[in-house]
Amino acid sequence: MPESHLSLHLHTAYNPYPKCIFLQVTPKSSAMSQGKLILDLNVSFNEQEKSLLNGQIKFGIKGGKLNLKVQQGKIIEPQLNGNVPFKLIESYDNNAVWHLVPQTGKSTLKIDYSSLLATIQPINESVEVTVSYAVSLADISITDVSGLWRHDIHPNKHSILERKLAQFLWKERLSPEISMIQLTSNVSEVKKIDSPTTNIEPQHLADLHQLINNIYDVKTSNLLELTKIAQLDSQTDLAGGNFLGNELSGIELNGANLTQSNFRGANLTDADLSEATLSYTRFSGADLSGAYLGNANLQKADFYRSSLALANLIGADLRGANLQEANLSQSNLSGALIEGSMFGNNDGMTTEIRRNLLERGAIFPEV
Repeated sequence: MPESHLSLHLHTAYNPYPKCIFLQVTPKSSAMSQGKLILDLNVSFNEQEKSLLNGQIKFGIKGGKLNLKVQQGKIIEPQLNGNVPFKLIESYDNNAVWHLVPQTGKSTLKIDYSSLLATIQPINESVEVTVSYAVSLADISITDVSGLWRHDIHPNKHSILERKLAQFLWKERLSPEISMIQLTSNVSEVKKIDSPTTNIEPQHLADLHQLINNIYDVKTSNLLELTKIAQLDSQTDLAGGNFLGNELSGIELNGANLTQSNFRGANLTDADLSEATLSYTRFSGADLSGAYLGNANLQKADFYRSSLALANLIGADLRGANLQEANLSQSNLSGALIEGSMFGNNDGMTTEIRRNLLERGAIFPEV
């Protein structure tokens, strides 16, 4: 198409929880752009408070995907590529997707980020650009709850109820996308600012209230039994959960998705976490003595000052994990991927084991 002074105008802005996440996309052009459209991105993340039932919750996110779609135009340069904290995972002529790289041990993101987003080559004069942000259940973190249950609740019950609240929030308010901006070159389009207008079904709120009471009153504190009562799937719905100081001795979660979870100080002795997805998960100070972690995905996991004595880590993926000051007495790391994993001041570390780990790509900061 011939070079023109084509410009984009805001059509729709959807930022219902602006403290949690706020998207802003600014188009710009210059004499040097040669008819192309350049997009700037500003995105901020923090915690958001929300009233629920007879109490308050505070929540934030710790991951997600940024999606750019273009109609009647071509993405010729997705410039967010390579910029922390986003990683480009898909790139086509009219669509690009970035994954927000998780930060191990962080309950929520609290950042402001600005960058060039992309350069667009218009195909005709009716260009439309949509930038949206989507999260999974694992990306949602409940950081504070007040007024929904008494403070004497068992830690395991607290953890499951937090996951249930996260699931409820995700289904009712945060999907299919948590934020969206739409720009158009058609000046005849009426600019509008969308906001959530749908109310949560009263029956859904009543069901949640009853479930909270049931969890509080039930006699068991067994995490898997509580998971069933809460109507959560132990294989998928516990990812991103906060299991701080939980009693999980002997628990069977083999094959479960537990990515981005927090098990700091938890008792996981003899737990079966084989083949589980535990990337970006925090285990600092946890007791995993005798745990079975064979073939588990433990990339970027944090085991600082944890106990892995007698633990089975055969074939586990520990690339980039932090095992400094972890107790490795009689642990089995045969066949484990340890490139870039950090060791140091480990109980049970012999000279022979140390040499073998170094040959396989492990890092000892004092070396």
